[in-house]
Amino acid sequence: MLTPEPRDFAEALGVEPVEVEVEAQELDLTEVVGEPLKFSFHAVERSIRLRWGRVDIYREGATRLRIVESPGRTGLYVDFATDTMTGTLRIEVFPEVSVDDELLFT
Repeated sequence: MLTPEPRDFAEALGVEPVEVEVEAQELDLTEVVGEPLKFSFHAVERSIRLRWGRVDIYREGATRLRIVESPGRTGLYVDFATDTMTGTLRIEVFPEVSVDDELLFT
């Protein structure tokens, strides 16, 4: 899975990923957004996990993690592709947290 550099996360979101397991990184955005929000990713295993309040999403098959910035908005977008599905998980961090999950079966 392709991922941004650690400094890119710090510049866009105010936090750098922390290694929580071998090759697994976590962004704890709780302090930044003022509510429980953690996003972890494992580039080698191509997996992600999003924990936001009562939402807990775990998914494999990630191909690319992107930081997307536009005027007044910043988000994390994760592209997925497997033999049976394709799609994008969009996590808007600023100006407020929201999640949009687009997943299509191929």
